[in-house]
Amino acid sequence: MKAIKNIRKYLIYIFASAVTACSFNLNVNNPVDLLWDKTGKKTDRLIIFLPGLYDTADKFKDEDFFLIARKAGITADMVSANVNVLHLVEDMMVKRIESDVFLDAKNNGYKNIWLVGVSLGGLNSLLFYREHSKNICGVVTLAPYVANKPLIKEIQDAENIKYWVPGSVENEYAFEKKLHFLWVWLKEQVSKNNLNNIYLGYGKQDMHIEGIKLLQNILDKKNIVTVEGGHNWETGQKIWQQQLLTRSKTGLLKPCH
Repeated sequence: MKAIKNIRKYLIYIFASAVTACSFNLNVNNPVDLLWDKTGKKTDRLIIFLPGLYDTADKFKDEDFFLIARKAGITADMVSANVNVLHLVEDMMVKRIESDVFLDAKNNGYKNIWLVGVSLGGLNSLLFYREHSKNICGVVTLAPYVANKPLIKEIQDAENIKYWVPGSVENEYAFEKKLHFLWVWLKEQVSKNNLNNIYLGYGKQDMHIEGIKLLQNILDKKNIVTVEGGHNWETGQKIWQQQLLTRSKTGLLKPCH
């Protein structure tokens, strides 16, 4: 049974990788496409958006995320980066964001940088923040995919992340390892009370609700927004609007330097 399970996991991984590669004609060693929305005025504020599994950078414009932010009074420059799951499993996600967006941004005077990630982009934003937390003001996650079923069960069985003893992931695929390493880091941050700059929003009917609630359990309650809805862009818009509406109370998108 275990062998069959492993074969099934491998076939699913190969299928997802093939579909994604074909959909995006992707070479993970090439710079990623960027879509900018600038105010035209000099600013040291930047918001970097990371898309979901089968989405591209322009989805944030198509779904009015930039427009919603402008209507809410956001004066930061905004940019979405075309990273996806192959960057993650090929261990190139952090490198691409570093070289194609982050380092250039810092060199061009952006000091107050935030990450906004949707679904898989929420996972990517947390993984990038893990590497660069000293130089990023915070992370806004919308309906993030942050844990698979085995990991969810492990942490749920521990009843509290403080008592969770991470298992071995030596024989797991790259994607599962990324999830595992993220939660090891999150556990460390919980012990340091160091998660105040992570924000979460999700729909109450989201299909990834079990993993999302694991993240909710370790975050400051004021940093959490819930709305009615599932795992889709319509719900994402509602979350984003509510997060922006309450940002004066929560500190979301606030400068930190």
